[in-house]
Amino acid sequence: MRIIRALPAIILLPLVAACATKTELSAADKRRAEALYQQNCAACHNNGETGAPGLKALRSRTPDAILAALETGLMREQGKALKPEERELLARYLGNSAQAVAGKMCTGTLASAPQKIWNRWGNGLENRRYQPAAAGGITPANVGSLELKWAFAFPDAARARSQPAVTKDAIYTGSADGRVYALNPESGCIWWTFDADAEVRNAPTIGDDGNLYFADFDAHVYAVNARSGKLVWKQSVKDHPAGTITGSVTLYDNKLFVPMSSTEVVSAMRGDYGCCTFRGGITALDARTGRSLWRMHTTEPATPQGKNKEGAKNFGPSGAPVWSTPTIDTKRKLLYFGTGENYSTPANDKSDSIIALEIGTGKIRWVQQMLKGDAWNASCGMHGNNVNCPKEDGPDLDFGAPPILVKATNGRDIILAGQKSGMIYALDPDQGGKLLWQQRAGMGGFNGGIHWGMASDGRTLYAGIADTPGNKGAVGPARQGMHAFDVVSGRPLWSKIEPFVCTEDKHECRTAMSAAVTLTDGIVFAGALNGILRAYSAKDGRILWTVDTRCDWPTVNGVKGYGGAIDSAGPVVADGRLIVNSGYDKFGQIPGNVLLVFGPKSGSSR
Repeated sequence: MRIIRALPAIILLPLVAACATKTELSAADKRRAEALYQQNCAACHNNGETGAPGLKALRSRTPDAILAALETGLMREQGKALKPEERELLARYLGNSAQAVAGKMCTGTLASAPQKIWNRWGNGLENRRYQPAAAGGITPANVGSLELKWAFAFPDAARARSQPAVTKDAIYTGSADGRVYALNPESGCIWWTFDADAEVRNAPTIGDDGNLYFADFDAHVYAVNARSGKLVWKQSVKDHPAGTITGSVTLYDNKLFVPMSSTEVVSAMRGDYGCCTFRGGITALDARTGRSLWRMHTTEPATPQGKNKEGAKNFGPSGAPVWSTPTIDTKRKLLYFGTGENYSTPANDKSDSIIALEIGTGKIRWVQQMLKGDAWNASCGMHGNNVNCPKEDGPDLDFGAPPILVKATNGRDIILAGQKSGMIYALDPDQGGKLLWQQRAGMGGFNGGIHWGMASDGRTLYAGIADTPGNKGAVGPARQGMHAFDVVSGRPLWSKIEPFVCTEDKHECRTAMSAAVTLTDGIVFAGALNGILRAYSAKDGRILWTVDTRCDWPTVNGVKGYGGAIDSAGPVVADGRLIVNSGYDKFGQIPGNVLLVFGPKSGSSR
């Protein structure tokens, strides 16, 4: 593969660098820090099944990032067990303070009216993840000639999971250190950057008003001018100390609909933590000002439920977070979303559900619960301490992928929903979410089934399956790979099972497809946990093109770039480019920090 040169019209300015000086620890401090790590961290970070980043991934982060996680971020409850100087020592011991280079700056300014090509998580209000070939520019005729055009590496990152929004002039994406970038699609030079308060892991959305909307890990929502990168407004939607935003915001009718999730599922691992009180839901904001309009919760306020074995009070119901992007039904003026498991006993009637809300008020129109009695937190399981594990003990079968709204070939509107259980459901929006059909696509389980997103053109539904070994709640054999179903009937059309590529049980071997899949005319794109990105024939599942992203990449911004697992964010097809993130450090997966931009070889047919 080769890197194309920047267009002559693009003038690149010098590299913008920020250097940090690494202070070496004494031998005594290293021994003390290693002991702190073994006593407080190793049980999770040396075990890939807990969801925590591995030691290799931790060592790719800066000391400041690790300290922030221990004091104000995801690990703040665990950090409370350490003295301030111990937290700082751990951060210095684990972190990497090597030089970080931001990149090359473009000259000029962006267009005042962005020409949107791929926008929103699902490339539309319906979350179909479908891109017509006329806009995507990649077809079965030229997909086999795809080659790397350029790569951009995110500094101080062990994962790349903010799916870009794309216009004629810019690629907008977030990063693990909270920096949002506007990149030139031809060269990868930087139009502007904006620094959010925390990691930006969701997909930015471009409004008709010229603003870029996104959220950070600390539950702030931002409106930023897409042309200049200047802040328009910022609003916190946090109503719980552990509140966060994982899914992307949905923009419609001058309103932003914000999915509410949390890290309390991890906080529950502490025996002295009063588990649990977070309530998932949706918050609606005025897109013009950030003002709160309404808020809907998926559980009632938690009440005392006795004590755990260490004497801490238990509370419930709780949880039922919203991990993914809400879907808009403009015809019925409804908003659809899926929920996750409850965190504590008792499990309620809105966990593991598809819910419809009135857009104007947030009032519940209907609830279709697919699995009752699912309550789980990170205290449960073979690697948990079980101190705060609810009596239900899982099986933790979320709806992590957004519902898809399609008009089927029979003229009927259908909601399609995929679950970690490995099940796909078709619901009738005109009959209160009545079940039309259901189909098993994979064996499912707490880390199996359908994770981040399916794709559909209204005729066929495409689902990537993330089945991995040792899954609690699994049914039948593993079916990791790509699967196609008839939208009207649910009838299976074809399956392309991807067998493990080696015998060891490690992520380098796992062909499971957890990241969202993407459809353009004739092609389905999907990435796997082992870093392999493939183009499948939408007709029969034949492999049309493959690239291994798990390698070192030369980058346009001078930062060392390396690929890893592909998870969470799906590929983007826009204006003759295939854009994908590579690198994901959760669950012991393969770290990485690159945004890769592929395109057909010059002269290839569209």
